[in-house]
Amino acid sequence: MNLLSLLAGLTKRDPHALIAIDADPGQPVHVSRSELWRRTLQLRADLATAGVGRGDGVVAWLPNWSDVLDWHIAAASLGAHVVGLDPRTEPDAAASVLGRARPRVVALPAGEDGDGLVAALREAVAAAEAPVPAVAVIAGPNGRAPIDPSPWDVGGGAWLPSATTAGMPMPKTSGDELAVAFAPGLAAHRESAIVRHSLAVAEALGIRDNDLMACTRPLTGVPGFCFAFAALAGGAGCLLEPGCDEDTLLDDMARFGATQLVADDGTARRLADAWHRRHRALPTWRWLGVLGATGGDPEAAGWAEKELGVVSTGVYGSADVLVPPALWPGDAPAPARWHAGGRPVSPEVEVRVTDPVSGRPLPGGEQGELQFRGYGVADAYLGHPEHGPPRLTGDGWFATGDLGVLTGDGAFRCLGRVNDHQGT
Repeated sequence: MNLLSLLAGLTKRDPHALIAIDADPGQPVHVSRSELWRRTLQLRADLATAGVGRGDGVVAWLPNWSDVLDWHIAAASLGAHVVGLDPRTEPDAAASVLGRARPRVVALPAGEDGDGLVAALREAVAAAEAPVPAVAVIAGPNGRAPIDPSPWDVGGGAWLPSATTAGMPMPKTSGDELAVAFAPGLAAHRESAIVRHSLAVAEALGIRDNDLMACTRPLTGVPGFCFAFAALAGGAGCLLEPGCDEDTLLDDMARFGATQLVADDGTARRLADAWHRRHRALPTWRWLGVLGATGGDPEAAGWAEKELGVVSTGVYGSADVLVPPALWPGDAPAPARWHAGGRPVSPEVEVRVTDPVSGRPLPGGEQGELQFRGYGVADAYLGHPEHGPPRLTGDGWFATGDLGVLTGDGAFRCLGRVNDHQGT
């Protein structure tokens, strides 16, 4: 199975089911599986016409729109990989990505969302030692495509995606290429790893048809990307928030019936404050994952469980490993469950703790460096010679630099960074 066949199966099962909501206070856009399917096939044809093929790179410099899903699936079906850039990315950081990823196409938003990004891309192109990319101008939800895309041209041409048409056949796909890379380090993962991980996380979380994952994390980053595609793999929809405050997020979760939410610990605390200022009924909300909760902060994770009965867990994340590599089961005791960690989401994901100096594996209860092995570890880093592989130990484990401890039953808990605890 690949991303395109995953979407094809979902669409065949229920073409009218919701797959995404582009949140907007006045005009939210509901996207069905069949619509995303048509958009993806048309974009695939457009990218092929633009010369994108196996091994090529594409940059999606876009807000948290459902269009980002199209770009990932369409590019992967051609054997290409996508690097997402947050709209707040500075030109010097974008120049580094262009120099290492060498994309054929950069997707930029039209309208107000694109204000400043064309100039930023021009500056990045001037600083990068790479071929000048073409620019695809994306209208986005409720947006209007420009009649003339030439103002977005930074030297490699500019084009508008074609209107979707019904009845496009399922294309033949093959291979298992790098499909996504995450800035700034450009850790890259193969398509098969993304699919396997998405299915494993969906099963571990119990995601099902008609669920709705609130996607507040940028899809350009590892957590946002992974949880969005886990939602799709489980048959759920994604509630996409391009940028909002905590009050708006809670209002949207109540309005649309969100069932799962992932947030960093700071956002989770602000959500608690917003809810206590004004209570909302959130009867569909079942699960809260808090990223970076190394201390098991009850203000970040515990409030939703106490006030609303929402199962809350800490979530471990690494820039070089697909997130989450592990999850706590819902019946694990709190407050231990509020710490970042858990049990691996798949038998194909392994974790161990080693002595940071000797590298010796440590038994449960002893603190050391967290190391992972399996499909979730980055396969390569873009821009290194021949997309260099990750730095592994002699016996094939990826060393995270994070301090952790095995807690029994195959679970672990993250305690922070190794360097922050050495000598203490």
